[in-house]
Amino acid sequence: MLGAHISIVRAALLVALAALLEATLSPLLALGWVAPHFLMIGLIVAVTGMRDLQGLLLGFFGGVLTDALSGGIFGTGTLGGVLAAAVGVRAGALRRKGGTGTLMAQGVAASVAVYDLLNLFAASLVGRGGPDASGYLSGFADYLITGVVPDVLLNAVLAYLVGGHILRAITKREEIWN
Repeated sequence: MLGAHISIVRAALLVALAALLEATLSPLLALGWVAPHFLMIGLIVAVTGMRDLQGLLLGFFGGVLTDALSGGIFGTGTLGGVLAAAVGVRAGALRRKGGTGTLMAQGVAASVAVYDLLNLFAASLVGRGGPDASGYLSGFADYLITGVVPDVLLNAVLAYLVGGHILRAITKREEIWN
């Protein structure tokens, strides 16, 4: 019987590389509020097919690593990483043969939307930006239209294009002898 298993070492290396890319390369590729979120893509791919606790711990590891390497508000990357890992673990339960790219794109889209809104509210709470109080609703709507939606679309397309290939690279097939 053949089974596909995610190597935890390969997944951890993928998440560490994604966190490093998120902290170093993502700010350089940003266009306004839109940037590739390598950590979200790496986490969704890495935790697909893992058990719940393994996936959540890997998401926590990736989020803390991103928070430590970047200059953002400490804790937002960690919470975003855990939420992305939770989405990825659930997406792994739904994975079917041939639909990997679409599933990765949907998981990354949901994770990036939540991560962007989390960053907005965290920055507003600590007084480091966000929409001004006088036009909060219009500032929030502007952020949704010009920031969150293009960010979600960019990262979903990236996940669709490369997610399945990366998943095949970290998945190993083992023969289980009965």
